[in-house]
Amino acid sequence: MTSYTRDDQLAVQPETNVGGKIETSGAYVGHFTLAKEKTAKTGTKGIEFNFEAEDGRTARYLSLWLTRATGEKIEYPYSLLSALMACLNVKTIASETATIDEWSASASMMMPTEAQTFPDLMNRPIGVLLQREEREWEGKTYVSMRIAQFFDPSDRSTPAEIISGNRAGHALDKLVGNLRETVVRNDAPPADAMPSNGTSSSKPSAGNANPFAAIDEDDVPF
Repeated sequence: MTSYTRDDQLAVQPETNVGGKIETSGAYVGHFTLAKEKTAKTGTKGIEFNFEAEDGRTARYLSLWLTRATGEKIEYPYSLLSALMACLNVKTIASETATIDEWSASASMMMPTEAQTFPDLMNRPIGVLLQREEREWEGKTYVSMRIAQFFDPSDRSTPAEIISGNRAGHALDKLVGNLRETVVRNDAPPADAMPSNGTSSSKPSAGNANPFAAIDEDDVPF
């Protein structure tokens, strides 16, 4: 006979994690709830992601800046997009017009907004390596997460293993080991940055506003 004793602390964990933020470097399994086209004031184009892990925690406003205004590829972020596509077994992606809920500064509320999204990257199981970053801004330390790499959660294979056909799942631990506990930057906080004390930033209570979006876009040097 097998028996189990209820753990009330663990019983509520799935609920308490929902809406919480990922703030620790590491490998996470989940899915992208949003992948939308993003254009900086410089004309640089990229994709902005919202990620939700299996335990309900989220990382929002994860950006990959992919092409300059001239159409030239920006090699490192484009390599990460290609890695993501390899993990999802996708050869090409194309944006589609969709209506999503986004924060409206003028209305001070979430509003339906038309955007270009990439459905082939959304709502599919994916493994993501996230790097924690801290930035100093106006006397406060803000925490954000940055995409470092992807993997296939079904067998832990990395993009190189998938493309080579040697799906051993051996390289992931090394990649995770290469992550740093925190990368400290001295520029402005990115979108969805959060004070390191865990309290909410100056965003409205909806929690989905993006007060640093203009700063984030101005940081794009190309």
